[in-house]
Amino acid sequence: MRFGVAVTGFALLVCSFFASASEAALSTVPYVDLSKYAGTWYRISGNPLVFEGECACARQVLAGRANGKIDVHNSCNDKTPSGVLREIRGFATPDDATNSKLTVDFGLPRTGSYWVIGLGQNYEYAVVTDASGASLYILSKTPDLSQALYDEALATAATQVDTTKLVTTVQAGCSYP
Repeated sequence: MRFGVAVTGFALLVCSFFASASEAALSTVPYVDLSKYAGTWYRISGNPLVFEGECACARQVLAGRANGKIDVHNSCNDKTPSGVLREIRGFATPDDATNSKLTVDFGLPRTGSYWVIGLGQNYEYAVVTDASGASLYILSKTPDLSQALYDEALATAATQVDTTKLVTTVQAGCSYP
């Protein structure tokens, strides 16, 4: 989740930056247990977005706060596992009781949306987009995701958003911050 200054490969969300799909057209998962969702997520694939640049070793670390907000730390290496580390920190706020729609604030002029539209039965993967459906990320709790689970996540995504632009993120040879 990154932009300009420290664009880090996951900017899962500059929702207000996009305006192509109707919010009503997207449906999120019924509920996200934030205690299970917290932790480290690795980007397995994502739609290329101009403000992110090319990222390798992209990951997101989420940690709950006592006030219900979630600390967000996104990082990636520029182009290759040995590329310059780019990172950005902020926080997310659940938009409703389902916890499947969040607003993310990185201290930039605009906040972003982070909508969970797919989730593995055991939280082993997540499919995330923004309110317009312009961004798309398939995330995993591990740097590798089995082909079967990836196919499941991809099929879930394809029911709501265009998956033809997805690019696999390099996770081999990474040294994470």
